[in-house]
Amino acid sequence: MNPPVRAALIGALLAFAATAHAEEGTWEPSTLSPATLDKVQASLKVYQQCVNDETRAHLNDKMDSRQVADLILRNCEDKLNGIKTAFDAEKVPAPISERYMRSKRSMAAQQILRVVMAHQAMQSTQAAQ
Repeated sequence: MNPPVRAALIGALLAFAATAHAEEGTWEPSTLSPATLDKVQASLKVYQQCVNDETRAHLNDKMDSRQVADLILRNCEDKLNGIKTAFDAEKVPAPISERYMRSKRSMAAQQILRVVMAHQAMQSTQAAQ
């Protein structure tokens, strides 16, 4: 694709995105109250503490690292309910709150996998010596 056509295509896509965003009734993230943000942060802190505690508790499990991560995430899933409750009280659209919670789960899963895989690699290296 030549540069002028590519520039025109990008311009058209940006114009479409701006029009779609300007629709009446769209939710803006700046409408969240400080109290809601505090509730979300408190729930995230509780969730992260649960993830950390569960990771320490299951670090020496002899399962595959993905199974350990899944177990930990399932054990801490209910800690995210505070976020959903806070977002629902502010009338945040469900797709947005679900996407936010999915991103937090994904980041936690990546963190858990890094820690568990590193620990398992260290154990196998020590066993080989």
